Amino acid sequence: MPDCTLEIRDATPDDIPAIMGFIKALAEYEDLTHLLELKAEDLKEHLFGERPYVEAVIGLVNGEPAGHALFFHNY
Repeated sequence: MPDCTLEIRDATPDDIPAIMGFIKALAEYEDLTHLLELKAEDLKEHLFGERPYVEAVIGLVNGEPAGHALFFHNY
């Protein structure tokens, strides 16, 4: 079995395309693409704007994005 490296790190603005891909893939899996309204500029603002609404981490396998987790806080 080949060596495999796993890394989990905070998402950066450079990860937006990968995160969007993961969100779209989940919507397709759940048959909810008709409800998906996703724009890169909105995601960037929500994750990295002056007042972020959500936090994200990226999981990498052998240096390539393999998954993500989004965290948002409600009170």
